[in-house]
Amino acid sequence: MPNNYRPKTRALTLSIAAAITSLTLTSGCMQKPETTLLAQLSIPDTELWATGDLHQPQVFMDALDQLLMLSADQTTDARDLDALLYYLRAYSYFGPLQGIDDLHWFKLDTALTQLRQHRLFAQQGDDAARLQEHFVVTLYRYYNRAPLSARVTPHLDSLYAILNRHGASETVMELSQQAQYTLWESYRAVGFLAYEARHKPLIKQALFANRPSSEVLVRNAQATPADADTGEWRLQHALWALGNLHVLEEDDEARAGLDETVWDLLSKDLPFLSPEDQRKLYTRPYLVTSFRGKSACEETFPGRCHFPAEEMALPVEHSCSPSLLIRANSMSEPALHKACKTLLAQEGDFHLKLQSGQEPVAQDYNDQLEVVVFDNYSQYNEYAALLFDINTNNGGMFLEGDPGEQGNQARFIAFEAFWKDPDFSIWNLEHEYVHYLDGRFNKWGGFGHFPSHMVWWSEGLANYIAQGERYDSAERDLNKTRPSEYPTLEQIFATTYDDGGARVYSWSYLAIRFLYQQDPDSLAQLASHLRKNDFDGYRKQLDQFAERWQEAFFIWLSDIASSVDSAPVEQTIPRTLYRYLYRDYLQPADLPETARHRHWH
Repeated sequence: MPNNYRPKTRALTLSIAAAITSLTLTSGCMQKPETTLLAQLSIPDTELWATGDLHQPQVFMDALDQLLMLSADQTTDARDLDALLYYLRAYSYFGPLQGIDDLHWFKLDTALTQLRQHRLFAQQGDDAARLQEHFVVTLYRYYNRAPLSARVTPHLDSLYAILNRHGASETVMELSQQAQYTLWESYRAVGFLAYEARHKPLIKQALFANRPSSEVLVRNAQATPADADTGEWRLQHALWALGNLHVLEEDDEARAGLDETVWDLLSKDLPFLSPEDQRKLYTRPYLVTSFRGKSACEETFPGRCHFPAEEMALPVEHSCSPSLLIRANSMSEPALHKACKTLLAQEGDFHLKLQSGQEPVAQDYNDQLEVVVFDNYSQYNEYAALLFDINTNNGGMFLEGDPGEQGNQARFIAFEAFWKDPDFSIWNLEHEYVHYLDGRFNKWGGFGHFPSHMVWWSEGLANYIAQGERYDSAERDLNKTRPSEYPTLEQIFATTYDDGGARVYSWSYLAIRFLYQQDPDSLAQLASHLRKNDFDGYRKQLDQFAERWQEAFFIWLSDIASSVDSAPVEQTIPRTLYRYLYRDYLQPADLPETARHRHWH
């Protein structure tokens, strides 16, 4: 790399910034008429929180141009900034982001920089707190996108300053309601950015840079007031954000150090907390947010955890059949009957396609599946980790246990698809149920018994029985792949979980579907070897299928691809607010969503 590479990059960045600043100054010299957009946003009946004409890319870009101009003008009315920034929040849920060019993303970054340097931003009072609220929300709603993720670092000091400014108040009476909303959104900004940082190295780097976010949060939490009205939610949010930061930490010593720092915070720095409160807060939200549960509590943190009672977490029990029991936190009778009907119908289809004769594999004692259903991901994250000792960084989990052990309990732990309310469904229910049926009626031994070549079978079969002849995700992955890059049957059969989601779930599904359509007996032939613990026979059968049908498989894939609409997948609108991340128990009771403080869930 030439020595002058970095100066050129920096020069390019500066030239872009200079161009934007020049545009800003030019605009600032112009007379400011009442713009059409601002006039529309000032009308109380304007609908920001629904799809419509306001949520079009050109309107969004116009809003950025206006915000760029007004944020550079020290005489700007706070109400105009408020209106434009609140519009950006709504657009982040209801407006398409495709087609917004880099220049306009740079304009947003410049406008946000100008905003935090504006005289109104640093003042006391609700007008300043309102602008600060918009600032932190804009960070977590937009800065997960390129190129903004590379520009988050300079804004973090302002985020920390807002946390410290409002977090220093000792009682709820010292903070106006607006200031409380601002503080709440500031905690969420750290937590949401940490979530994004799992897959965004530049955001991760920023969070662990000069002033690590964990240090800011700990210092802030040390000032937690004893006033229960405000102290509890502030402390819970700090611990939740620290749990998300713990997930990002790669150094074992640093991770252990953060664990001890949090425990010292709860057990020493906040003397008004009872021992029970200390254990409850250390367990939830801190440990479970960092995906640790029962075994970590018992082995690494003895005496520091609080375990929920199982009968409190799962008071509902409903028997679908002698082999199927549902346990739930709360499910209505119609919902229970619907779930039973779905599973029992799927069981019939499974036995038909696999020609099992409904005969369990020899020495398999998993004669009943327990389906555990929590109301939402928040419950799943907490209760499943502490009661069943599973990692909850997923959408549900099937635990087969040791089927050769008498009294073993097979269990599928799941949660309702709460984002589909009022429609009821259990997330991944059909897929995970096939895993149970596959283990009970197809595969000798427990999970991992066979040495290889089982991932494609397990996941592909589960998706095929659950999804049938149409699986949108698989068709999308197929259409994104050039024919020259299609994996062969031999490659699919050798899939491991390290090969990525598309290979594990989509291509495995396509291979299973192809085999069944090519020869309805093919799946049963493979299963017959697995039932007899004949792995060599299973492998030989796979090799025969790959040799016999490889050419037909590629032709079939091409036919499938050409029969499916290959138009780009439209973005799902409205987008939701991190449904797997923000815990329902964190929501402050005194900070409901109102017309001025909305999000889309």
